[in-house]
Amino acid sequence: MDPKNRNVWIVVIAVLVVACCCVLAVAVGVAGWLTSRYVEQPFDLGGLYRERVEETFEVGDAPSLDVTNFAGSVTIRPGEGGMVRVVATKKAPSRSRLERIEVSMTERDGRVVIEAEQPAPRSNVSVDLEITAPAGSRVDVDIGAGEVDVRDITGRIDIHNGAGTVDVRGARGVARVDVGAGQITYEGAPSGDCRFETGVGEVILRLPADLDMQVDLSTSIGAVDVDFDVDGRVAVRSVEGVIGDGSQGSIYAHTGAGSVSVKRR
Repeated sequence: MDPKNRNVWIVVIAVLVVACCCVLAVAVGVAGWLTSRYVEQPFDLGGLYRERVEETFEVGDAPSLDVTNFAGSVTIRPGEGGMVRVVATKKAPSRSRLERIEVSMTERDGRVVIEAEQPAPRSNVSVDLEITAPAGSRVDVDIGAGEVDVRDITGRIDIHNGAGTVDVRGARGVARVDVGAGQITYEGAPSGDCRFETGVGEVILRLPADLDMQVDLSTSIGAVDVDFDVDGRVAVRSVEGVIGDGSQGSIYAHTGAGSVSVKRR
């Protein structure tokens, strides 16, 4: 082979080797950047960025919980006496939108205020709130859309849900639940003035066998089913009268489209 041609081939091979090394270095660098980004903001199976915020407050045995959430879920369970613990999980399709979600938690004089806010657009972003509080807590929840699940809280309960389900179990005392569209399930021992209303969906009440309440139950499209003897007016779509002696309070339950069921526990 001609020496000049051999030198040319040596130069070409050297250039190719250098180029391959550069490409490999860039690839490794990109892979490292992606791996670092993934670890910093891990994806769940749905491809959402997540961030957890936790806070604990020292309160009395019967604090007030004021919870506002634009979308997501609110779960409340009884916990250690005198303590309220909140775990907020923010979810968004991108880091920038995740950073725009604001969750504030404050406490003053036994009143814990939890607020989750998201500037528009709100599509595909949410906050899940997991709260443990003393059983005697008073609960006030206002959520735009999502699920509310409250168990074994015996203080007064007020819940508004724009769209979604509300499930309350192990409750006692006054309960007021208002849902724009979705199912309401309540199991407990109500007393005082209790109201359960949904625009579209079922209202299911599971109440003690020895219930003494005045009742006003109705649906615009659907049926009303009551396991108790009612002294009053009983029709397919409305029941109004007294169960027992009516001394414990009153229950108003209404749905625009769906059924109302009052079951004996």
